[in-house]
Amino acid sequence: MDYEKNLKYYQSNDKHFYVGVIIIGIGALLFAIGNVLGFRLMPMQTPISMTIAGIGAAIAFIPSSGRSSERDIEDAVLRATHKYDEQVAESVNITLSRRIKPVLLGEFVYDGEGVLLRRGRSDRKYRSSKYTATALLFTNDGIYVSQKTFSFIEDNTVETDMEFIFENIDEAYTVCEERVFGESDKVKLYFLVISENGKEAVRIPVKYNAIVDKVCDDINNAIAEAKGLKKR
Repeated sequence: MDYEKNLKYYQSNDKHFYVGVIIIGIGALLFAIGNVLGFRLMPMQTPISMTIAGIGAAIAFIPSSGRSSERDIEDAVLRATHKYDEQVAESVNITLSRRIKPVLLGEFVYDGEGVLLRRGRSDRKYRSSKYTATALLFTNDGIYVSQKTFSFIEDNTVETDMEFIFENIDEAYTVCEERVFGESDKVKLYFLVISENGKEAVRIPVKYNAIVDKVCDDINNAIAEAKGLKKR
């Protein structure tokens, strides 16, 4: 991972890009007026318009060449989380459930000291300088949770693990929190929560989708079954 280029990405903005695009537009307009409409507003209008457009292109794109892009960050996520659930399964001594398959979840982390934020120019998505991948492995009796939180701007990876017994879990559910980033950008953040004794035992950052709903359903069904067997 290129931490230096990633740091430049998170510390930069796209003002130069929009300024450059405006200058390119001015050059293109002068070129069109002289070569399409046939109006000459100045001597050497064609080469001047091309020069202006070239300057605009340099302003728009050259600063971006020395930093990572949104695609680079997403590729770094894929590399760092590739088969993480399989790696965890191979490293721990547990017997996996045949009914509930392992699940790999993940999302950028937006809280914490030193976390930087950057909004993508193309997709307008906020990305932070930290990411958490969570592997959920299921046994017949409970859940093994392994989390890996890593940084895009420094060599810093923290791994934690915990175990839960279905009989002791209250429920699994999702939480949505709305945050304001930048000046007024409202962003929804989602978490998968496992609770015990009426309190949150773990809060897992997730991208909300059908997989998250299914995981909650699977956990809650396993809890109901375990507690039902216990009562007999």
